[in-house]
Amino acid sequence: MKYVVDTNIFNKLVDGSLLIDQLPSDGQMVATHIQIDELNNTRDSERRAKLFLRFSKIAPEIVPTESVVLDVSRFDEAKWSDGELFQKLKNDLDAMNGGKQNNTQDALIAEVAIVNCFTLLTSDFHLSEVVKRNGANVIYFAT
Repeated sequence: MKYVVDTNIFNKLVDGSLLIDQLPSDGQMVATHIQIDELNNTRDSERRAKLFLRFSKIAPEIVPTESVVLDVSRFDEAKWSDGELFQKLKNDLDAMNGGKQNNTQDALIAEVAIVNCFTLLTSDFHLSEVVKRNGANVIYFAT
């Protein structure tokens, strides 16, 4: 069993609203460059350091995204695809939340869970619903 850890899970761990022992312990945690990039974009250097400490404690395996998106993807950490599933996921997210700024990143994370039959760990309700509708398992941590 593998679990894709959404970036918001690291934030919840740092905030103390989620404890590491509440995460599944029966499989490997995975992340993509998207989560690393989102953590790196944290402006507060002290918070960024805390986020990376949590990231290293969980020690997720880094896997490539299933699609490439210009100005978002790291080409050496992404796969080429026809983009159909990614676009469907992004469109579904946009329809649910009015085009939230990080829907592209969320769609890439969701696609990894769906294509690889991984379980997504998230506290983003819209993302959890889109992933479920597309056949993947989700553990949703309410905010």
